[in-house]
Amino acid sequence: MKTQKLKLIGTLGAMFFSGFSFAQVDSIIERKPTIIDGKNLKITIDTKIEKGASKTPTIILDGDTVLGENRHTEISINDKSKSKKSKDRGYQRNNREWFNMDLGFNFLTNNGTLDMPEPYKDLELENGKGFNFNLRIYEQSIDLVEKHLYLMYGAGIDWNNYRFKNNVDLQKDSSTLAYSINNSINYSKNKLVSSYLTVPIMLKIRLKENEEGDAFQICFGPQFGYLLNSHLKQKWEKDGDKNKQKTRGDYNLNEFRIGYQLYFGYKNIQFYARYYPESAFKTNKGPDVNTMSVGLALGGYN
Repeated sequence: MKTQKLKLIGTLGAMFFSGFSFAQVDSIIERKPTIIDGKNLKITIDTKIEKGASKTPTIILDGDTVLGENRHTEISINDKSKSKKSKDRGYQRNNREWFNMDLGFNFLTNNGTLDMPEPYKDLELENGKGFNFNLRIYEQSIDLVEKHLYLMYGAGIDWNNYRFKNNVDLQKDSSTLAYSINNSINYSKNKLVSSYLTVPIMLKIRLKENEEGDAFQICFGPQFGYLLNSHLKQKWEKDGDKNKQKTRGDYNLNEFRIGYQLYFGYKNIQFYARYYPESAFKTNKGPDVNTMSVGLALGGYN
């Protein structure tokens, strides 16, 4: 790049001083364009001189024109690295991503409603306070159709928080999910937390790109999960003292689960939705409810 700049300065200097010798030319003289073609930068200098040409050359730089008197010098600078980066910005053949995340809300659905089924009515959730956090530790995309269709897979950990509205105490080792109402404590936080090791397998579709290489994208496919940990977390205040406890147990949650997820968005604005068609709890050992999560995808998929 330094050599190219020196060549450009030398060429412009020669053109400037040569203006004196062309002042009385009676016909049009067209010089052969001077081209400096480097790896990332291409400079083209084109000069035309007519009768009575000005001794000082006029310069037209990348379309910004200053009119002169019958003498014209045009300099075009093409930054090839910039145009290539812009063209290919949204496209990578095999892309690998680390430590992206999803942040949203959890819900338990019962035949399209958010009501808990009998006999688990007291386990009603505080919807809007149950958070979902999905850490996408590793993601790999493989190009199937250039710039348009990818196969994606990876591994991560998905946390679900189910926050109870009532002061319930879950029994951790019962054959079927059992609970009691605690009338002596008013919990400020009372939630069941589960974490799953996840393996997603999805297809990503990129629609037509704009000039900057950005495109609207849709990703969809299954997510396979294996239960790593679950616990009941409770916080309360009594007699001026703040208390908290964490009680570990499986609470009859399903050990394996398969969910279906959808990601969609444009550039850095991405949304996700995830739904598990099988019950969150083991068959006949807890309420027959389905986990659903929605929120924002932070990083990746763009």
